[in-house]
Amino acid sequence: MTLLDLNEGDSAIIQSIITDQLPKPMLTELLELGFFPGAEIQLKTKSEYLGKLICILSGTTIGLRMKDGEAILLKT
Repeated sequence: MTLLDLNEGDSAIIQSIITDQLPKPMLTELLELGFFPGAEIQLKTKSEYLGKLICILSGTTIGLRMKDGEAILLKT
């Protein structure tokens, strides 16, 4: 299951990030924001129209592109 598969309002624990799917600057940015295995993330809004995922991670609201959400694996 990836972050993209999560339903709005649901929370999950980050299992890992598929590093091959992300450009290095984006991977660095995610790590700086706290996207580490074991961190809890909540999907607040999924906007197909804008191609964005709005998430809450450690109390911070973060917007991600949907294709970046596909690289974030969650524990099921």
